This record gives sequence, C-alpha cells and structure tokens, in this order.
Amino acid sequence: MSVYNFAEVSKQLTASLIKGAEENLKEAQSLLDTVKTLAEEIEKHVEDHAKLLDAATARTKAYGESVLNAHKEYINGGVHENPSP
Repeated sequence: MSVYNFAEVSKQLTASLIKGAEENLKEAQSLLDTVKTLAEEIEKHVEDHAKLLDAATARTKAYGESVLNAHKEYINGGVHENPSP
C-alpha cells in the first residue's frame, strides 16, 4: 500500500484528538474531585448550623417556660383561678 501525506496527517490528527480528550478527562476528574470536596464541606457547615439553631431553639424554649412558670408561681400568690362574677 502506498503511503500518502494525508494518511500521516490523519494519524497526527487522530492522535491529537485523543490526547486532547484525555487531557479534558483529567481536568474533568480533577474538577469533580474538587466539587465533591466542596459539597462535603457545605454539608458539614449546614449540619453544624442546624445543630446551633436546635440548641438556640431549645434554650429559647426553656427560657420561655421558666418565665411562664415564674409568672404562674409569683402572680396572685400562685393561685390561678378564674374569679367568679
């Protein structure tokens, strides 16, 4: 079979295309790894903030209950009956 210049150019072109695709694949894999790490960090921060909000909610609820209990104990000497007309 005869060797033509266009056949050699074709081989160089296909090798170049394959090399470019492999480089793109490496970059994409690197980007995927970076995004996965970022996603894990975001999930951790969200979980930490949710825990902080849960704790703040529990403290606020406990404070509200203590205020209500104080009112019940000290207003009217602790007697909370509806006055009769």
